[in-house]
Amino acid sequence: MNFEKAIRNINRSLDKKQPKSFNANWIKYRCNISYRFIINNITNEFGEPDWDLVTANLDRQFQRLWSKGLKRKQSNEYSDASEVILVLNPYKEKLYTFISQIDQEDRKICDRISISLVRLAQRGNLFAIQKLKQLIPFLINQWIEGYKLNRWRGYNDLINICIDDCIRRYRYSGSFIGYLNKTMEYAGRPLKSIEAFSLDKKSQITDKAIIDNVAKDYQTGEVKIF
Repeated sequence: MNFEKAIRNINRSLDKKQPKSFNANWIKYRCNISYRFIINNITNEFGEPDWDLVTANLDRQFQRLWSKGLKRKQSNEYSDASEVILVLNPYKEKLYTFISQIDQEDRKICDRISISLVRLAQRGNLFAIQKLKQLIPFLINQWIEGYKLNRWRGYNDLINICIDDCIRRYRYSGSFIGYLNKTMEYAGRPLKSIEAFSLDKKSQITDKAIIDNVAKDYQTGEVKIF
């Protein structure tokens, strides 16, 4: 048994049984050999079965079914930098993937780091949330240069809220980065584009700086460009 065979067995069983949802116990009773291989060999930094890695490698149609409908218990907040260090140590030479991704392997590593930090954040580790808030904006700054997410430009406070919401709501739906990107795409559709410009820029018609045409309308109290 190896990881690829374990995943293939689980995919085959899911395709045959077509459950509305499934979890570790479902795998245990229907794919016991794969289950025992996973709990003994596929573990995260804390020695726990790495179900994130398992679900991320399942067929896409099955990923969203993992533990569907189960509510996460409220976690107490705490601060433990050692947990964050433990998660990041294997990838300390790969943090560049949040700034630039060369290939598919870089994208997988970036997502792997993100998911590990998200799991810590969901446990209540404030240092993990802080680290995510440091790394994820590098990705978002690239996204908002594209057509689908450019409406988010200038909405920094809303971006922070969106990141917090995605960290809290993410379950086992494959890619966290993909989940965040899609959430921003849909949530950003009602946003109005904010176009930044300099008031020192000169008008092509009057050759005067825009600031020279800014005045207050004393009837309405509004500041306008005339």
